[in-house]
Amino acid sequence: MIYNFNFTLRVKNEVIIQPFSSKISRIAISNVSQYYVKNTDSPGIKPFRVTAIKDSKPLFSTGKKFLKLIPDKNYSFTLTSVSEELFNEVVNTPSLRFKTYSTEAEIELKNVEIINQQDIILEDSDSYYIQFLTPTLLQPPRPSFKRKRNRYVLFPYSPFILSSLATHWNNFSNIKISGISGLKSLYYFREVSYNLMPITVPYDKGKVRGFTGWVKFALDARRNSKLRENIRRLLAYGNYFGVGKSRAIGFGEIRAFPKNQN
Repeated sequence: MIYNFNFTLRVKNEVIIQPFSSKISRIAISNVSQYYVKNTDSPGIKPFRVTAIKDSKPLFSTGKKFLKLIPDKNYSFTLTSVSEELFNEVVNTPSLRFKTYSTEAEIELKNVEIINQQDIILEDSDSYYIQFLTPTLLQPPRPSFKRKRNRYVLFPYSPFILSSLATHWNNFSNIKISGISGLKSLYYFREVSYNLMPITVPYDKGKVRGFTGWVKFALDARRNSKLRENIRRLLAYGNYFGVGKSRAIGFGEIRAFPKNQN
C-alpha cells in the first residue's frame, strides 16, 4: 500500500531557513516517527518521500536570496510512504508543535490517502506532460569503471526517467516492471516539446545541480501492450515518490498527467 499524508505547517515567528525547504518538513516528521528517524540514514532506496514546504509551489532558492517563512501563514508539505509502521505512527500524532531554527512551528495532518500500489495508472493518452517541480537529479546507468563523482544529466531522457521510477517501484512491489529502460522507451516514449532550466541549489555544505521545468512526451507504444501499461503505471507512481537521486528529501518532485488534463 501507498500512504500519502498531507500536512499544513505554521511558524510562530518570521524565520530564515535553508535554501531547500524540505529541511523543515523532515524535522517535523522526525518528531513524529521513530521509523522515519531510524531509516533516514540507512543505505539504499528509502520507503518514504518528504516534499519541500509549499506556498502554492515548492519553496527553494538558488542561494542568491534568503528563503523565509512568515508567521501565521498556512504552508503545506506531503509525506508519502509504503511503510505501515510509519503510517501507524503518523496517524497517532495528527498534530505537533516543535522547535525549528529560531522559532516554534506547528504541523497538522489534513488528510490521508491510502492507495493500492498495483492499482495506480494514468489515464490512457497519446501524450503526457511531466512537470519537474523541484530540482531533479537524474543519473544515467552506473558505469562499470571507477569514477570520481556522480554524473547527472540536465535533460530527462525517457529511459533514464523510467529506469529511475522502475528501480523504486521494484524495491517495494512483488510485481516487477522490466524492459522499459532501453531503446524501446527511447523510441516509444519520446519528447516532443519542453521548457527546462538548469538550476543549482545550495544544500547542507555543498551544492546540487539539476533541472526544473516541463517536458511533453508522446506515447507511441501499441495500445494494450505491456510497455504502454508499464509507462502509464510508472508515471502515476512518480506522482507519489518523485524521480531521481535524493527524491526521499524532496528533490525530483514531479507532476505527470495526460495532455487532456493540462
